[in-house]
Amino acid sequence: MAEMRNVFVGVLAIVLGLVVITFPLVSVATFSVLIGLGIIFLGLWLLFQGIQVWGKNMAAGIVDFILAIFAVGYGIILVGNVKGLEFLVFLALYIVGLFIIISGLTALFSDKGVKGKSIGALGVVFGILFMVAGTYMRNLVVLAAILGLFLIAAGVIEIFGLEEEIVPKAVK
Repeated sequence: MAEMRNVFVGVLAIVLGLVVITFPLVSVATFSVLIGLGIIFLGLWLLFQGIQVWGKNMAAGIVDFILAIFAVGYGIILVGNVKGLEFLVFLALYIVGLFIIISGLTALFSDKGVKGKSIGALGVVFGILFMVAGTYMRNLVVLAAILGLFLIAAGVIEIFGLEEEIVPKAVK
């Protein structure tokens, strides 16, 4: 049952990542819809991640649920709201980057398996990359690609990652 859930979460992350990457940037209105949907997809991924982590670490699951609620709410506000997008685009770079980093940290510190630690490390790296690229490049297509690649990588790790537990070495 757990393997089936891992495959579902992995496939969901890959599909959401591909959706975020594939849609071209046609206009500001289209972008506001796409970035809103991208953030909603990130929120959905966080929700499923929270459900998956809940049994291992309740605190990390709660953090993921709270982030999911904020991400979905923030995404809904941005969908089709050009004025809101113009006002919040600078802040959005940091909010989305922080969502990715915090979700990475919760996975990194709550999951004892190699798979969870790998997804966590990827989250931290991609979150920082998202914030740096957003600050210096300001290329929205690159930002969508970074977000999509993170979701795809997390999905691939979720499906094909190792289930091995990391056991600390005994202290002598």
